[in-house]
Amino acid sequence: MRILLTGATGFIGRRLTSLLIECGHELFCLLRPGTPCAAGATPFPCDLASHTAIETLPSVDTVIHLAQSHQYRNFPAAAEDILAVNTLATARLLDRARQGGVRRFILASTASVYSVRCYPCQEDAPLRPDDFYAATKVAAEALLEPYARHYLTCALRLFTPYGPGQRNRLIPTLIERVRERRPVTLDGVEGGLRLSVTYVDDVAATFQAAAEEGWHGTYNVAASEPTCVRGIATTIGRFLGVAPIFERTGRPEPSPLIADLNRFATVRDPNKFRALDEGIGRTLTEGH
Repeated sequence: MRILLTGATGFIGRRLTSLLIECGHELFCLLRPGTPCAAGATPFPCDLASHTAIETLPSVDTVIHLAQSHQYRNFPAAAEDILAVNTLATARLLDRARQGGVRRFILASTASVYSVRCYPCQEDAPLRPDDFYAATKVAAEALLEPYARHYLTCALRLFTPYGPGQRNRLIPTLIERVRERRPVTLDGVEGGLRLSVTYVDDVAATFQAAAEEGWHGTYNVAASEPTCVRGIATTIGRFLGVAPIFERTGRPEPSPLIADLNRFATVRDPNKFRALDEGIGRTLTEGH
């Protein structure tokens, strides 16, 4: 299969690039001009933040769109860049895919599209995003539907991906706090935020399956067993031989961010995803 991948140098993209090449696919990586390309892939220079950058696509069967704005947390200062990369670039890629006769288009979306009032998170729930980043991802998802008459479209809503090499996200931050014996803060009176998580290799394998099997529609992607902040920190501490220090914030426990996996289970078995214990062990062994 000939595949165009955006976001190839990102946390998930690096794993997916290696996996697709290992599986024998012909891979084109859409990269900012001057960015090194992985061995075995063909670079396709393009800046997704530019309104005129995407003129044509290479001849491919499938587009996997992982790229998102690096400034996704910098609202409102970077609102224009967030919108350009997350939404406007998606619109351009979708239409260039139509013009190029692409057969499949797979979009990386996020659990952030769900309202904090949505529990458990079901794909058909009304989406009321609580921040600008999530709003741009909701808009990107909405753009898929009109193109579904031209090729297969699929959105994968990822729940807390983690693994070796990740920085500045929940689980690597907890690893730093436990290792440095700094307090892990907990909202509420129990274990803090309850959430679904997904080890990065399982995320990459899910994108591979969606491309090879021609998935269509929207799917939550997560391991089958939810956890909580206390559970994650305790697991990290067990591997490091450090007892985590917990500190109550006095704030109420936030609404859970837990995936309903009934639809996902029709195409993939979430019970085969790595459990938290194995995922944390691999993260610490390979990346920290």
